[in-house]
Amino acid sequence: MNILQALGNLGEFIGALGVVISLIYLAQQLSSNSKAVRASSFNAMVQNSLRLLEQLYLDREFADFMARAQQVPLDDLEPAERIRWDSFMLAVYRHYGNLVYQHRVGALDEEMWQAYREDLKQAVTTPSWRGWFERNRDVLSHSLQEEVDSLLAELQFERAVEIEKAASRPGAEQDFPD
Repeated sequence: MNILQALGNLGEFIGALGVVISLIYLAQQLSSNSKAVRASSFNAMVQNSLRLLEQLYLDREFADFMARAQQVPLDDLEPAERIRWDSFMLAVYRHYGNLVYQHRVGALDEEMWQAYREDLKQAVTTPSWRGWFERNRDVLSHSLQEEVDSLLAELQFERAVEIEKAASRPGAEQDFPD
């Protein structure tokens, strides 16, 4: 019985060792797959960014339209131009909504997120982009709404700091006439 018990114990040990080895292998595979999924997701985000941008650099007529749409009041656009503007802005803001989500779930690393966030921040400095967002915020994700609100608050704070610095310079009263 001692030999049978020893063989049984050896079998249990070898089985347990096999389970541990299998779990280690599975963990490595999951880690590799996770990296591949994140890389694929990032590539899809970049491709979407490029698709949105290529309309501007490949199509002069569209670039001219965008320049006009960003400079004139929305009410001055023709009905077809208004539809075009609304459609493009929805696509762009949905793209940023996807980026917010990808960052939140860890598919977009901090460095890339900060670059995209700065791009969005610069975009909402223009009255046309900010105005579109304010009129259409309800069709966007709550996460994106919170992000844009945060960016607008940052911009407001930065502007207040600039005004304060300018006011403290000698001769500042000339910068801010009554």
